[in-house]
Amino acid sequence: MTHKLVIDPLNRIEGDMAIEVNIDGNNKVTNAKSLGFVYRGFENIFIGLKPFDAMRLSQRSCGVCPVSHGTAGAEAIEQMIDFKIPRNAELIRDIVLGANIIVSHATHFYFMWGPDLVDDSYRHHGLYNEVLNRFDPLKSDHLKSILKNARIPLHSVVATFGGKFPHPMHAIPGGVCSIPKHIELIKVDTMLKEVKAFVEKKILNGISIEEYMEIRSVDDVNKMMGNPSFANSDVGLLIRYGQDIGLQKYGEKSPNNFLAYGFGRNKDGSKLFKSGYLQNGKYHALDQNHISEDTSHGYYESEHQWRKPINGVTRPHPKKRGAYSWIKAPRYFGNVCELGPLARQLVNGDPLITDLVNAFGVNTFTRTIARLHETVLIIPKLVEWVAEIDLNKPSYYPFPEIKKGSGYGLVEAPRGALGHWINVDNSKCTSYQIITPTTWNASPLDSKGQKGAIEQALIGVQLANNESMVEIGHIVRGFDPCISCSIHAVGQNKKRINLEPSV
Repeated sequence: MTHKLVIDPLNRIEGDMAIEVNIDGNNKVTNAKSLGFVYRGFENIFIGLKPFDAMRLSQRSCGVCPVSHGTAGAEAIEQMIDFKIPRNAELIRDIVLGANIIVSHATHFYFMWGPDLVDDSYRHHGLYNEVLNRFDPLKSDHLKSILKNARIPLHSVVATFGGKFPHPMHAIPGGVCSIPKHIELIKVDTMLKEVKAFVEKKILNGISIEEYMEIRSVDDVNKMMGNPSFANSDVGLLIRYGQDIGLQKYGEKSPNNFLAYGFGRNKDGSKLFKSGYLQNGKYHALDQNHISEDTSHGYYESEHQWRKPINGVTRPHPKKRGAYSWIKAPRYFGNVCELGPLARQLVNGDPLITDLVNAFGVNTFTRTIARLHETVLIIPKLVEWVAEIDLNKPSYYPFPEIKKGSGYGLVEAPRGALGHWINVDNSKCTSYQIITPTTWNASPLDSKGQKGAIEQALIGVQLANNESMVEIGHIVRGFDPCISCSIHAVGQNKKRINLEPSV
């Protein structure tokens, strides 16, 4: 006998989302739907605006990761004429975005995803009291120290270059409009080094980042676990407790396809995290021409063919039969993809994350470790990039008015690959399309019968009982969903509008 469980809303994420699952008599999930209850609508708002105005307003797509939207918008305009920005501008954009990624990862792990670790159902596990001490969101002094010593200084780094946070103003077509003073660079350098020291002392429990970065395999992890300092660090505790409660068994059915747009431009032209598409373990160079969108089960007018985003349209159809989400279904080569820190590190060929996936598979356990691992990788690069800024060189080149053209900007947001596509005629936008990471991960069924990554990850999961939400919470929040906040589908009584058509 099948039982339906609806979690509405799924809290501790960004935006308005619900999860619906069907559960069989053995308490196993047999079907899943990811329901995005937000109609963003920015794509239509931008039509008729000047490209610069649309780019700046695009940051309002999200208050959590506006940095990546502003950067993608600027790069989309620059790409129209293949414009090369100064090295200082590359550095400042990457420093600001990197700081925002770390803040987002810390917020997600400690304040959004972590509270599920102290669910009362785990009380009988041996490490529960230690986990409760660190991750109880209402009592933990450890969480308070992360707010004070990581989030606040990294927000200050963003604001130093961007003028404010959220919605910093630094990225503009041609480079950046912020020209830091020497004293400001010293301030940023000091804050970043203090964050690095805090991570080494409090997150890694006395293990230096340089020592941590020598861990390149599961065998290396096992050796490090013999060091009590590492075993009792936040990372070590997650490794021990995560396996104890079975996180490696959650979210295993996601597609084996991973997409990344790349992040962090090094001096030699390489990237800290490279772009690409990984299909069943085989790497392919990124080609944005292979990206398309399907609207068959989204609340948008159905189209006869999948559209490339540069030709995309956004036509709401709230009473559409068969639809169940305000999210479209983007695909690469027609395939479902997973995006995010795990995807970035697998595409990048990171040895530790690749070996972890070979040993444990793709699941909530490896997704979460990848997020923490990525944070440690970025911090020393930020210090290196600040030192490279040369105040005797430009941070901006004059940028011409774009009267007609098409372009795209592809960047990495905290939650994965973000793309902006823009068409301009007579100096105004004729179309502007945004595909966020969660649009990929939380996408609904497409016309080929393919479910999105989150939906696939939920199917087959064994629940403790037919009302248990903790396993579902681990899986869905493990993707760090961000359903952009704008126009919500609610009625006068604050209840959801019935979007199902009458028969």
